[in-house]
Amino acid sequence: MSEAVAIPAYPTGSLAVSPTASILPDDARRSRLFVHGALIACLILQRFGVIAGSAALFVSLPLFAGLLGWALATGQAELRARGTALFLLFTAWTLIATLIAITVPDARFGVSLPSLVAILVTYGFTIVGPSARFDRETVLPLFLAYVRFLSVAGIVQWVIQFAGLRIFSFMLAIPPLKPVLVESQFNFNPILHYGSTILRSNGFFLLEPSIFSQTLAIAVVLDYFVLGRAKWLPLYLLAYLLTFSGTGALTLLLAIPFYACMSARNFGRVAGLIIAAAIGLVLAAMAFPDAVGSLLSRTDELSYSGSSGYARFIGPFLPLAELGQEARFLIGWGPGATERYIYHMEGTGNSIAKLMIDYGLVGITLFMTMLAGTLWRRELAILSVLAVVTFIVGGGYLLFTPMLVLLFLLCIWSARPGDPPLTEV
Repeated sequence: MSEAVAIPAYPTGSLAVSPTASILPDDARRSRLFVHGALIACLILQRFGVIAGSAALFVSLPLFAGLLGWALATGQAELRARGTALFLLFTAWTLIATLIAITVPDARFGVSLPSLVAILVTYGFTIVGPSARFDRETVLPLFLAYVRFLSVAGIVQWVIQFAGLRIFSFMLAIPPLKPVLVESQFNFNPILHYGSTILRSNGFFLLEPSIFSQTLAIAVVLDYFVLGRAKWLPLYLLAYLLTFSGTGALTLLLAIPFYACMSARNFGRVAGLIIAAAIGLVLAAMAFPDAVGSLLSRTDELSYSGSSGYARFIGPFLPLAELGQEARFLIGWGPGATERYIYHMEGTGNSIAKLMIDYGLVGITLFMTMLAGTLWRRELAILSVLAVVTFIVGGGYLLFTPMLVLLFLLCIWSARPGDPPLTEV
């Protein structure tokens, strides 16, 4: 039998590694393999999957399911009591809402049982978490290493387009891969604006610039607020500017004020980040005026129809103005009702609006309770808040497995150096 050895410490700013942190070598190796597998599934292989009708089935779904099964079999994982209870409560309501939708149908809506199955399978991942044998301290460093790799790849990708090498879509660059790619459901040709020949960076491996921007926002929070480091922020900022996306910045603007109000020390760190960001923005405006101008021009995006922001945050809620007056709004119209509503507009999608129409006010309450309860970590409060905000701001992340797997990995499976052992699984 292998003997326990101490995990080597790595630089973490002002955070200290617990001297009692120890783990079996085999378990440490399995933990690293699990994290690498999950990150490859949700980041590197994000474009891969199959199209079934109008839905995308990502390869990250079966890969992460397989990793969870392997972790359970090897003792690296176990069922989480709180996560299981919240999931079962939400599941019970979805079944009730589905039964009502089938027995008391509404001619304006349709019902889709595969929609129900997809939600329950995807969020069933949350009932599994790390055991005491899993090395949770490997998660954050490995994630940040992957994001730095994506940042460099995204910068190189954007620069070499001016030399005639444009690799922003795998199905355009390598046509034989098209049958195993889901790019056609996303912005696979991310031009800067109508008529432009310049493409926005998507980190090479990720599906859209907005997804890249949100991934960078998570890295900023982890490196600066959680691990107390600032040396990688210039890399993240440069990569972010080349996405020409405001989504990641929006998630930070919504999440950081909550963190700032938690303590005076937090307020000081937020102020420092704001000052650094302002200086970086001024320098970036001088070096990349078009990129900064494009970002700033999107601040009023919600005010006009036809924009991506309007389609994600305004359009999906318009039907609720009418439906909200009906008593059925309390329980919803059943799984898949949103897309089968006779007045549904293609191109609009928002997870919150969909849950409200499909499962009613009761359903959205139970879902958000499940999501918040699953992602909440008091010692990583800023990450938990950012994860919930990312889900909401993403618009269509309800079944976007790559981002969900990433959020589950970071919020459920990670730990800072020196954090106490798990007390709730």
